[in-house]
Amino acid sequence: MNKYRIEEDCLGQVQVEADKYWKSQTQRSIENFKIGYETMPQSIIVSFAILKSACAKANLYFNKITQEQCDYIIKVCKEIEEKKHMDQFPLKVWQTGSGTQTNMNVNEVISMMANEKAEKKLCHPNDTVNCSQSSNDTFPAALHIMIAKKILEDLIPELDEIIKTFKKLEEENKGIIKIGRTHLQDATPLYFSQELSGYRSMIEHSKDQILNSLNYIYELACGATAVGSGINCPKGFDEIVCSILQEHTNIPFRPDPNKFHALTSKDACVLVSGALKALAANCMKIANDIR
Repeated sequence: MNKYRIEEDCLGQVQVEADKYWKSQTQRSIENFKIGYETMPQSIIVSFAILKSACAKANLYFNKITQEQCDYIIKVCKEIEEKKHMDQFPLKVWQTGSGTQTNMNVNEVISMMANEKAEKKLCHPNDTVNCSQSSNDTFPAALHIMIAKKILEDLIPELDEIIKTFKKLEEENKGIIKIGRTHLQDATPLYFSQELSGYRSMIEHSKDQILNSLNYIYELACGATAVGSGINCPKGFDEIVCSILQEHTNIPFRPDPNKFHALTSKDACVLVSGALKALAANCMKIANDIR
């Protein structure tokens, strides 16, 4: 039989399984959004941990939290970044548009684990872990961090390997003549290496297009808080957070120059999506040609 503890908030009391590290807001999301099976991907949770750690360091810089609170938040975030405790993030992707429940899920888990490690009530989900932040700026920031990391760490090295392979094939097939085809019919001769160079150039162009689109992904919503005004956030918080993120990830993140844009538009994500679709189209063309 499951054992439960009682969590309480402004809406009243709610039961949470005793071995879980989340609190009332996560539990209410589980109960109120019983739809679909798609949970938040681990990569977004990892990006949240990276972001929360950076925000804790920035809050310490501005004396918004203590050194002890910062240290324990960082310890927990490091474990989450290593993909530990992933069973503590059960929420579906189907939730409010701002991602409030996932932001609070992360805040609650970090605070509960930090308190357990400290063996006292040291951190509060909102007042400490979410200090100087809002779901409206943390979720888009975490999303941008996730996109940048996935593309730079996973996709680009694979594209480089494909480009390298085509270059090798071009060299190996120099001087070999074949018949080019247009409209599904034989056309005029060309060198096989020339055809291969076209495939290589497709991947090179797609890579450049994707990297160019990342210039807008590097802009983060940090410091915008709830509506873009930066209320309850120290001036310069965004710059400090982005500099910490740059050091941690080696990715050139920077504050979005207009926080109202950062909260209300997903144009950067759409642009990257378009570049990825262009890559997919090129890959399909290459595959169909070979087939």
